[in-house]
Amino acid sequence: SFIGGWTMSLSLSEVRLLESLKRLGGKADAASLAADLNEPISSIFPLSSLLKDKGYVRTKEIVKEWYELTEEGKRCVEIGLPETRLCKILSSIEGGVGLEELKRNFDEHEISAALGWGKRHGIIEIDRSGRTPKVILKKRVIPEMEGLIKKISERPEKASLSSKELEMVKELEKRGLVSLKSSKTLFVELIKEAPAQELETCRVLTSEILKTGRWRNLRFSPYDVRASPPVIIIGKKHPYLEFLEEVKEILFAMGFEEASGPYVESEFWNFDALFQAQDHPARAIHDSFQVKGVLHHIDAPEDLVSKVKEVHENGGGTGSKGWGYKWSREVASRPILRSQTTSVSVRYLSQHKTPPVKAFCLSKVFRPDVIDSKHMVEFCQLDGIMGDHGINVRHLLGILNEFALQLGFKEIKFKPSYFPFTEPSIEAYVKHPTLGWIECLGSGLFRPEVTKPLGIDFPVIAWAFGIDRLAMIRLGVEDIRELHTSNLDMLREKGWF
Repeated sequence: SFIGGWTMSLSLSEVRLLESLKRLGGKADAASLAADLNEPISSIFPLSSLLKDKGYVRTKEIVKEWYELTEEGKRCVEIGLPETRLCKILSSIEGGVGLEELKRNFDEHEISAALGWGKRHGIIEIDRSGRTPKVILKKRVIPEMEGLIKKISERPEKASLSSKELEMVKELEKRGLVSLKSSKTLFVELIKEAPAQELETCRVLTSEILKTGRWRNLRFSPYDVRASPPVIIIGKKHPYLEFLEEVKEILFAMGFEEASGPYVESEFWNFDALFQAQDHPARAIHDSFQVKGVLHHIDAPEDLVSKVKEVHENGGGTGSKGWGYKWSREVASRPILRSQTTSVSVRYLSQHKTPPVKAFCLSKVFRPDVIDSKHMVEFCQLDGIMGDHGINVRHLLGILNEFALQLGFKEIKFKPSYFPFTEPSIEAYVKHPTLGWIECLGSGLFRPEVTKPLGIDFPVIAWAFGIDRLAMIRLGVEDIRELHTSNLDMLREKGWF
C-alpha cells in the first residue's frame, strides 16, 4: 500500500537522527540529539514524530510546569501584599482610617486590590456616614495569600500545590503577581535501525531532473496525507465590541436612531434637567467624578435653565411642589464625568420636540467604585427614549420584551420600582439558565418635571440598561474585566478567536 511504502522510505535527515541515536546508546533527549547533530532543537521534534509513525523510534514527552513571581510579585514579597499592609495599618489605629489617608500608603492599583479583597472576605467595611469615607477593620486576620506568595518565590512545581492553593494562585495570576511557566522535554528511544539507503531521496521535482533523466535514480518523498494543515489565525473583532454592534443593529432595526453626547458634562444635564435633587446622594463626590481645570458652565438656553430652576424650587406649574429648596446655579454648573447616559437622552429631547421621537445612546459612563470582578469605574450603559402622543407603559414593556428576545433572552419579567425622574418606574429582569433572574435595567415614563421645561407636550418612555451585565451573560464571563481583555490566549481558549 501507499502508506506501507511510505513507512519504509527515510529522508537523509531521518537517517542521520537514527544514526545519532545509535551513537548515544539508543536513547536520548532532544537537546542531546540536537547537540550531536549540530542542529537546532526545534528540528528534532518533527523528525522524531515522523520516525515514530514509521516504526523506528518510541517517543515520550515530559512536561514540567511551575510558578514564578513577576516583578510586581517580587516587590510584594519584599514589602508585603497590599491586603497584608492594609490589615497592619488598620489594626494599629482604633476607629478606622480615612480613605484618602490610606491611599497615600499605596499605589493606585494596590489600594483597589486591598479594598476589594477586604470587602469580599468581610474583613473591612467602608463607613460613608461622615464627611469623608473611612475604612474600618471588622476582624483581624493574616491573609493566606502572604504565605502562598512567599512559597511561590521558591518556584514550586504546579503539581506540588494543593487544590486550595491553586485556586488562590489563579487570583494572584489575575493580579499580575504570578505567572505559570512550563518546559517540555522529549525523549527518543531507538527500536529499529535505519536500512541501507540505495537511492537518493528527492523532495522537489524540477524541470532539470526531468530533462536529464535523473529521476530514474531518485526516490521521491511521498506526501503525508495524514498530516494536519497549518492553523491559520486570522484577525477578528473583539467579541465584546461585536456584542455592542449587535445591540446597535437591533435598535436600528426597531426604528431608533443613535444619539451622542460629551463625556465631561455639567451637573445640569446629568442631574438637574432630570429632576434629580441637588442634595441627592448620587451627586456627592463619592458617586460621581468631579473634573478640575474645566470652566464651570451650563451649555443650555437660559430659558431652559430658568424653567428647570422653577421646577426644582416649586414644581414650575407641573402640578408638583418640586423639591422645595433654593436651587443653586453654582452646583448645576459643576463639570463632572457623566454618570449616566440619560444625560444624552435629555439633551436629545431638548433639540427634538416634534413627535415621534425614538433614540438611543450606547456609550461609556463613569462612577467611583472599588474595581473587582463585578464593578468598574468605567463601563457601558444603554439609554433609550421613545416619545409620541398616546405612548404609555404598555408600549414600554413591549419594546423591552422585544429587545430582550432579539438579544437571545427568552424570559423577561418586570417589577415596580422608583427612580427620581420617571413615574411610574419599572425594573426588568432576564432569566439566566444557571444564575436565575438577573436585574438588567431601570425604566419608566418621564415625569412632567423632566419633559415640561424642555417644551415636550407628549409622553416619553425611557430605559437604561447595564449593557456590560448582559454582555457577561451572553459571553459566559464571570469577571467584568475580562470583557476588555487583549489576552489572545484567553480569547482563543474561550473560543472567541
